[in-house]
Amino acid sequence: MPSISSPGIGSGLDINGIVKSLVEMERQPLVQLQKAASSVQSRLSLYGQVKSQLSSLEDAAQKLSSSSGWSGMTVSSSNPAAISATAVPGSKSASFSVEVTALATKQVTVVAPGQLGNGSLMLQQGSWATGAFVSTGGAAVTITIDDSANTLAAIAGKINSSSSGVEAMVVQSAEGERLVLRSTQTGAASGFNVSLAPSFDELPPAQQAQDARFQVDGLEFKSSSNSVAQALPGVSLKLTQVTTEPVEIKLEQDKEAVKKSIQALVDAYNTVNSTLANAMKYSPEAKSAAPLQGDSTAVGLQNSLRGLMRTELAGQPLARLQDLGITLQLNGSLAVNSSKLDAALEKPVDLKQFFGSSTSGQPRGFGLQVVDFVKGALSSDGRVTVRTEALQAGMKRNSSDQERVNERAERTQARLYAVYNAMDTKVGRLNSINSYVSQQLSLLQKTGK
Repeated sequence: MPSISSPGIGSGLDINGIVKSLVEMERQPLVQLQKAASSVQSRLSLYGQVKSQLSSLEDAAQKLSSSSGWSGMTVSSSNPAAISATAVPGSKSASFSVEVTALATKQVTVVAPGQLGNGSLMLQQGSWATGAFVSTGGAAVTITIDDSANTLAAIAGKINSSSSGVEAMVVQSAEGERLVLRSTQTGAASGFNVSLAPSFDELPPAQQAQDARFQVDGLEFKSSSNSVAQALPGVSLKLTQVTTEPVEIKLEQDKEAVKKSIQALVDAYNTVNSTLANAMKYSPEAKSAAPLQGDSTAVGLQNSLRGLMRTELAGQPLARLQDLGITLQLNGSLAVNSSKLDAALEKPVDLKQFFGSSTSGQPRGFGLQVVDFVKGALSSDGRVTVRTEALQAGMKRNSSDQERVNERAERTQARLYAVYNAMDTKVGRLNSINSYVSQQLSLLQKTGK
């Protein structure tokens, strides 16, 4: 008897449809499990956002509570065309009066073609400060002039490739071509002497190298460069013009940078406050709750953060955020009164103390308290970490439950197919026997006639 190759072929029943329906019933618990998994995943995603936003809040508070957050300085000049300045971070506020009586210059010597002939051009470094040339003691550099290199351009090339401390160029003046020699550095000690062999005639400089000379609050200074870093503590000067009246240089804290840092702290707090509020709200219109609605950890975190914003540092000149023009709104967000914050910025010592005070016996600075709070919440046993780990464990259990349901459904499917296929085979055999008997009876009836 031929074997049954397809379920139901022997009995005529829709065995595949029957088994599929029964297995779907067996998998019915997956619907709730998958719905629960989606809910847990939404909460995990939100806690991931909160964790990232709390880290940003910590970074903003850390900047305001550390010395580096207050080290930015600005420098102003009453005559920036004559003197400009830059400040080193962390410098102290100060003001200076600066006058420039001379700029540092390079020596310039001009050589006419008629002064050159075959022979040697000797360059010796030294100073003309006394009116006469005084060598620094280094060896002179000799530039050979002969028929192969007796043009000004060729001589300039030889000078520029030497290590003489002199640079050369050929210019076209009203009197014709000239070889212009310059010292490579400014300052009186960067001069040079030019002598021509075979006569070794000396060529006087058209412009002597000299030091910059200037006064700071009446004190005399000299510098070989017009960029001066050693005269004022924390300030580098760039001298560009001789002055006719004192130039006021003012060094003060970069208030705008501090203001931006405070705004960054407010923005970071408002971001996490908004995320928590939206994650816990209930929509009466849609009759649906956000993923963290009723979540005790989220509720506690929100309340603690808002309470932290009400911190008061007893005994401090600036004791509350409100003293800085920062107020807590009904929805838990912070709003900034710019003019009031500007007034607080005029008290940099008090403002820095408000955020970063760590003196024994005094309230810990607000910025430090925010840092401590976030570190605690995100630590291995902190509320955000513990809640996240609990949700992750729930996801793991849910995944295991779904696997068990699928495995049970697969076993049920295999068992049902075994039962129905066996029944189908038996019914198929009975149908075959019935068909055979019917055929025989029909033959007997025909034979009996």
